[in-house]
Amino acid sequence: MKRLIGGLFAAFALLIGATVYISYRSWDGLVDHRSSETASVLRGAIGGREILLSITPWPPIPMREVDFTVSFPGTAGNAPPYVDLSMAGMEMGRNRVDLSRGEDGRYRGTGVLVRCPSGRRDWEATVTFPGAGKAVFRFAVAD
Repeated sequence: MKRLIGGLFAAFALLIGATVYISYRSWDGLVDHRSSETASVLRGAIGGREILLSITPWPPIPMREVDFTVSFPGTAGNAPPYVDLSMAGMEMGRNRVDLSRGEDGRYRGTGVLVRCPSGRRDWEATVTFPGAGKAVFRFAVAD
């Protein structure tokens, strides 16, 4: 009888522990961080003209959707710009964010920054305006 009670107690404790662990791990996904997070505006240049890249949320969270906004006044090319996401010195495959022009003249799109198995957090966003050039922006993601 003592073994049965001990076994039931162990199973109950394991069930409670698993429930607490799963709740803790999934809680972050239940909270909308976008409403309270701010954006960071990174500055660069293409052909001597300033280009701005805004990333929201800031700092970007790996494995979550990230909003990219590009401002490049005076440019309305035939093809829309895009952002290539990569890590310096690493072959990561293609991770491209296609941008579309908004009514305010800014280009917007969403993408996901993957979590690097090596633990690196440094990223590069290369904004390409077909026919005008490229600008590279460096930043770090959140832990």
